[in-house]
Amino acid sequence: MFDIHSHLNFIAFEKDYAEIIGRSFNNGIKGIINIGSNLETSKKAIKIAHEFFNKKIYATVGLHPIYINDEKFNLKKYQQIAKDSKVKAIGEIGLDYYRISDIKTQNLQKTLFLKQLNLAKKSNLPIILHCRGNQERPLKAYEEMLDILKKYPNLTGVIHCFEANWKIAEQFLYSNFLISFTGIITFSDNEKIKEVIKKIPLDKILTDTDCPYLTPKPFRGKRNEPLYVKYIIQKIAEIKQINFKKIDQATTQNAMKLFKI
Repeated sequence: MFDIHSHLNFIAFEKDYAEIIGRSFNNGIKGIINIGSNLETSKKAIKIAHEFFNKKIYATVGLHPIYINDEKFNLKKYQQIAKDSKVKAIGEIGLDYYRISDIKTQNLQKTLFLKQLNLAKKSNLPIILHCRGNQERPLKAYEEMLDILKKYPNLTGVIHCFEANWKIAEQFLYSNFLISFTGIITFSDNEKIKEVIKKIPLDKILTDTDCPYLTPKPFRGKRNEPLYVKYIIQKIAEIKQINFKKIDQATTQNAMKLFKI
């Protein structure tokens, strides 16, 4: 089991992240990647990774699109920390239009996205994509992201917490990206997502908790943690009608390959 997108570097785990990491690796977790969402949490992810230097726990660095007005992107600082040996990707980066309808802010997000795609290219690292549309146009962010990625044909990575349809999924797969699913699939009866899971090849699937958020059943409503990735694997196995072990092996191998672990 491999959690490719956790936030043990967030304040929700400030007091017990070490305990949670220990529990995870003692109960079948093979790897954890802590995701940076701004400069502070990126640095914290690296710090945690080095604290557990003998474990497969890693970091990413990036500025999340929702922080576009809270932090000015400092390319030099991100370039510097991206060189750390424990950093495996640039992310999470992308487009988030969930509560944003004004074109000006959306364009600012695109500019930030482009800067970080260039950072990934220069750093020779894969990217962790975050993409979220709004109720009026749920696929707009996905479509605009795909248009931007066409300019970077040599980049690879993963789009995490995928919530679009098979048509969109196919385009990400064609662009050499993997697709990751979260605990949402355990409590949402979304037929479009089920179709994606049924059709997606085993070598293109990843799993992520996005902890402390998106806690899967049967723990929904409580704080999420990496160990709960097993419930996501169980649901994927159920939908694809493949046994747990096969999904577990595939998602773990996919993570190790993508992040060169």
